Amino acid sequence: MWKSSVESWGRTARALHWTMAILIALQAALGWIASELDRSPLRADLMTGHKSLGITLLALLALRLAWRFFDVRPAPPANTPAWSDRTARVVHALIYVALFGLAVSGWLAASTTILPWKLWWLIPWPSIASPDPGMHRLAEDLHALSLWALIGLLVLHVGAALKHHFVDRDAVLARMWRGR
Repeated sequence: MWKSSVESWGRTARALHWTMAILIALQAALGWIASELDRSPLRADLMTGHKSLGITLLALLALRLAWRFFDVRPAPPANTPAWSDRTARVVHALIYVALFGLAVSGWLAASTTILPWKLWWLIPWPSIASPDPGMHRLAEDLHALSLWALIGLLVLHVGAALKHHFVDRDAVLARMWRGR
């Protein structure tokens, strides 16, 4: 089933979740590798891929939020304390905020340099600000802050999923993995 139910996440929600998870891991690897390289054509290509993937993730985030708005959210397991369910909702919301912050601060950082770039090497991408070294540093700082926030939130998210699976032995992880 494409839509979620009160028992399980649907195919669309699961596909968006796992696609974004894989692309975020790839995005982190591209950004890290590129940041370790000296200026070179390889670094420029990796950064173009990193920026393009960031814009793609921003679009997927918008799609995911729209889908989540119209889709049903599965009920928590019957014995889940209310504080735990509220915490999960807050962590999920903060993950979305951190992802948005990463994408927009990255776009701002790219915009505040004199280097134009093309989305996926094809489409000239618009700047959202003029070249400005001070704004560039601020954007990079916000990008780093958003990254560390996302890492911390993902540790909580994955840790909670593993706790549900191995300690609580409930279906929280299985219904996002297999839909059951």
